[in-house]
Amino acid sequence: MISLKLDRNADFPLYAQIREAIKKEIEEGRLNAGEKLPTVAVLSKKLGVTQVTVLRAYEDLINENCILTQVGRGTFVRDKSGKQTPTHFNPYGRFLKSPFEPADPEMSYTVRRLRMGIARSLEDLKILLERPGLIKFTSGVPDPEIADPDVLRRCTMKALEKGQQHYEGYIGPPGLEELREAIAERFRKRGAAVTRDHVLITNGSQQAVAILAQLALENNMRIICESPSYQGMPNAFGAIGHWVESLPRDNEGPIPGKFAKYYDGKPSMLYLCTLFHNPMGTSLSAGRGAMVKEWAEEQDSLVISDEIFCDLAFNGPDTSYFHALGEDRTIVIGSLSKSFMCGLRIGWMVTKPERIRAIAGLKRAMDIGSPSLMQGIAHVILASGEYEKHLVRAREHYRTRKETIIRNLEKNMPEGVTWTNPGGSMHLWVSLPPGYSSIALYLLAVERGVGFSPGPQLDIDHRFLNGFKLSYGSVSLSEIEEGVELLADAVKVLLAHPPADAGLNGLGDFL
Repeated sequence: MISLKLDRNADFPLYAQIREAIKKEIEEGRLNAGEKLPTVAVLSKKLGVTQVTVLRAYEDLINENCILTQVGRGTFVRDKSGKQTPTHFNPYGRFLKSPFEPADPEMSYTVRRLRMGIARSLEDLKILLERPGLIKFTSGVPDPEIADPDVLRRCTMKALEKGQQHYEGYIGPPGLEELREAIAERFRKRGAAVTRDHVLITNGSQQAVAILAQLALENNMRIICESPSYQGMPNAFGAIGHWVESLPRDNEGPIPGKFAKYYDGKPSMLYLCTLFHNPMGTSLSAGRGAMVKEWAEEQDSLVISDEIFCDLAFNGPDTSYFHALGEDRTIVIGSLSKSFMCGLRIGWMVTKPERIRAIAGLKRAMDIGSPSLMQGIAHVILASGEYEKHLVRAREHYRTRKETIIRNLEKNMPEGVTWTNPGGSMHLWVSLPPGYSSIALYLLAVERGVGFSPGPQLDIDHRFLNGFKLSYGSVSLSEIEEGVELLADAVKVLLAHPPADAGLNGLGDFL
């Protein structure tokens, strides 16, 4: 049996400690070629860590040609003479089993296949959006027309005034101090008591979620994602190995009746897009926020508050939920990707300093630190006034388009169709009368020359059949008018026939 001790207070991740200990055992001859290693389940139980922690260590060792796995036999120290042939090792497929998914292995496999099969079928619908001349209410990136075409050059030159040597070395996981301070200052203006020690820089908010997914695995925390949502988030958790639970929401936030089953004593990490929710466009209400805060405290759980759209509030940024949900239980994630430029890949996490220090160790294992020059440019953008000038243009751009799309919805849509009225961002949510399918509408609309995002594409369990998202940020005013008229014509055709049984559109509340 491998003999090793883990230092749980070290910045060095647990999986990396296991990997290095096994390598040392091999290099010093205490583990010989062909010797069988403990199974993932046995070693994880012995060390008191999750199976995924051991899986990551084993995967690294396989990639370094130190060990190999043989299907049906186990995992062995590799004979570097080449006599053994390694077989494929899938760290998140055959071996991983979340304690929160269906307990029976056959049922778990069937449910995963069903979930994935429906998702692939829904994704295939996006091929129809490639038709030439289609008016697409689907883009979720900033409209390039908003940006000053010279701003990136100016900010890069300003950043380089410090000298190239300022950006030649690694900055470290937390990030550039002046950038962290600039972000903290923006939070203070929104009423949150944040210092630079509360801030960690990431490569966009997507990396922030990947890091938090690893943190959740290390701490054996269940993942819950509100739904509908931007599917990049549950996909990021799933890619690390989580079975993702879904929590249905309405215009105010998580639905209380659906939340009840998570009062079960299992520590969890809950993802919410709290401000100008993607795809609904509405923000978490005070009442639902109080419910979430109470749940997190009672269940010893964490809330990820996604505030990526906060700076696109039409009347200026709202108060951060960092204060409303409480520093101890909240991790705010944000980015410049939606409000300024997605190609810059600068995002951040904001939480209590003790948690930032723990998370920094995970980030160090991923990338050592975010690119220093990109951070320097981002600091100039925030500190020079360029960002505020950009936001003035962006808010007016999106406000005008929102007002135009709502005016045309009011003018053209038949009775029974409703929609949200966002106070910011670049998307809204439309609801058909109950029983009518946004998938069927999608097919009718594409035939007429307009595309959108059907509700089941935005839910990991493929519900919200009668809802859909309209993204208006990158559509011209004339295209909005024409597109809504075409869409309304398709809606009228759909509503002319009574709704039929829509068939299997998702897993619903089975999970």
